[in-house]
Amino acid sequence: MNLFIKYIYRQLLGPFVLIMLSMTGIAWLTQSLRFIELIIIKGLPVNIFLNLTILIIPKLLATIIPFIAFLAALITYSRLNTESELISMKTAGMNNFKILIPAIIFGITLGILAISLENYGSPYAYNKFKNLQHNIRNNYISTLFQEKVFSSPIQGLTVFIKERDKTGNFQGILIHDERNLNKTISIIAEKGKIVTTQKGARFSLINGNRQEISRDKNISILYFDEYTLNISNYSKDTSPRFKEASERSFYELFNPEKNINELYKKEFKAEAHKRIITPLIILIMVLIGAMTSIIGKFNRKASIKKLFFSISAALTIQIYIIAAPQLMIHSPQLIPFIYIFILIILLLIIFLISDKVEKIKEKILYKYKVL
Repeated sequence: MNLFIKYIYRQLLGPFVLIMLSMTGIAWLTQSLRFIELIIIKGLPVNIFLNLTILIIPKLLATIIPFIAFLAALITYSRLNTESELISMKTAGMNNFKILIPAIIFGITLGILAISLENYGSPYAYNKFKNLQHNIRNNYISTLFQEKVFSSPIQGLTVFIKERDKTGNFQGILIHDERNLNKTISIIAEKGKIVTTQKGARFSLINGNRQEISRDKNISILYFDEYTLNISNYSKDTSPRFKEASERSFYELFNPEKNINELYKKEFKAEAHKRIITPLIILIMVLIGAMTSIIGKFNRKASIKKLFFSISAALTIQIYIIAAPQLMIHSPQLIPFIYIFILIILLLIIFLISDKVEKIKEKILYKYKVL
């Protein structure tokens, strides 16, 4: 029996690793396309770009592991069925439950992996990701300014850039500053660039004018060939950064700060419950994938129908995983029913793989033309 479990377990592990690496690569490529503009247009260092794209991957993996587990189980047990190994197992006297023991152990293993990932790896990496984003906004002020877009690095300050070349120089600059309630300052410059000094970032402007309107409507205009605007205070955000739900540990989710907004408390609670149900969802997904090739008759027509139903069920559950947190945020009273729904699915799976109720099961499956 131990050799049988090890054999099937290894068969499950191969497709899982291969699919996970493939989907991780796709996820990394997707994130790279999101941030590639930071390098090509805004001049962000390559090492920071790589950190950004890599740190977001654990959070994405935590979401897609259940579906990867389903695919691994589906592929493995379908191959065993195609090569008549499942028939040999049943001929040798093994029932459905014994055949599924390796899948159950595999699902539990992945559940433990998901707990570690969602409670330690993913929050840690996502926290690093958000901190890095925060530092980019503070230390790479030029990344805040985009061509032909009114950018507001802080409240009361608006910057418009008509063009930006590959070297980081700006053309057609408009700056509108309303931070001081006693006066409004507008600056127009032909060109300029961001320069970094020991005292912070500076906006070096060339050929333009500075218009100041006081509270009593007095206007003063200054024309300049060169003008330097201190923007170090504009870019630096020294206030503590608020940690999102995905950045927090399990303990932090259930024990948030006392003065926190009620909506955030609901988000934290929803995230905590999502982490609780994820291992159960993974086990369900593995069993759905594995049982597709075990229950019912072994013929081509039945196999296609079972495959369709299992993929539909897996996709529905995957959508459910993504949508459940929002459902729990907006309707906290439904949280118990989410657990009940998972319990019903588990009971239904146990019913379908049970050999003792084979006749009842086949009647139901024939009625709905699944077999």
